[in-house]
Amino acid sequence: MRRLFPVVLLLVVALTARAQTPIEKSDLGVPSKVAPAYFGPNAFPVPLIPDGRTALAVSAELSADLYAGLGKSWGEDLTVGPSFRLSLPLFTDRVTLNVWMPIVEWWQYGPETAAYRRLQGNFLQGGKGHDSGDVYISTDIHVLRAKGWRPDILIRACLKTASGNSFNEARYYDAAGYFFDATIANSLRFNGFARELRGAVSCGFLCWQTDNGRQNDAVQAGVSGMLDTRVFRFEAQCAGYFGWEKDGDMPVTVRARLDFHARDFSPFVSAVYGIHDYPFWGISAGLKYRFDIAAFKNRKKN
Repeated sequence: MRRLFPVVLLLVVALTARAQTPIEKSDLGVPSKVAPAYFGPNAFPVPLIPDGRTALAVSAELSADLYAGLGKSWGEDLTVGPSFRLSLPLFTDRVTLNVWMPIVEWWQYGPETAAYRRLQGNFLQGGKGHDSGDVYISTDIHVLRAKGWRPDILIRACLKTASGNSFNEARYYDAAGYFFDATIANSLRFNGFARELRGAVSCGFLCWQTDNGRQNDAVQAGVSGMLDTRVFRFEAQCAGYFGWEKDGDMPVTVRARLDFHARDFSPFVSAVYGIHDYPFWGISAGLKYRFDIAAFKNRKKN
């Protein structure tokens, strides 16, 4: 039971999360506009699809990210800044705690973007600034391990904080959110230059509070493929979620990421492109470091 306590705690917190907006009677026939299409790129991102396995070692990655509005000039819609991700095994190789966030983002936007996002007053002229982002905390549980044709099955529960700022300029929305999903994955393994070919499918439920106590519930789904070689690891995925308001709340993105193997370090580059209700493209470059706790303990004993 002691090992399950962090998992149960996260599930309880996620299910009881509430927005910081006043609760009043809302008109469900009018879209709230609190949706990915009307906010900055880090406000309502499409979650990454796991590969169906939990982490066997602590890893941390830091990246520099750039996002720009689709079909717009740099000055009309631009966001840059660093982001961070930490993966930590919890007591067993079947449970991983993940924490990630955009540490800070510097942004600017013009009148065209302001009008599309329905900003008010002086914000309609455009602006620039910087903000810290929301924090995401997830617990990944490896409920079934692959054996032969039997796949890996992983379930994930994630909570989003309401720590982002600049609601008046549509950078973040001051409300918590959460999602649950399940991933099924399996691999083909090789002995040559290519070592593994892996595919995964994911499906789940994602939720965020919008305005006046209203809640948007979305079905979440995606597919991914990965090729691991002796030199690099390449992954591509298409994912999205589909809210009930049907106004800017059905984002779908395609992503690609290339990691290079360098012992415990893995330099990487990645890209994302919005194909529906996510009006951005983005590129990232960073470094991932893998810290093997078991190896560290053995070195201390020796």
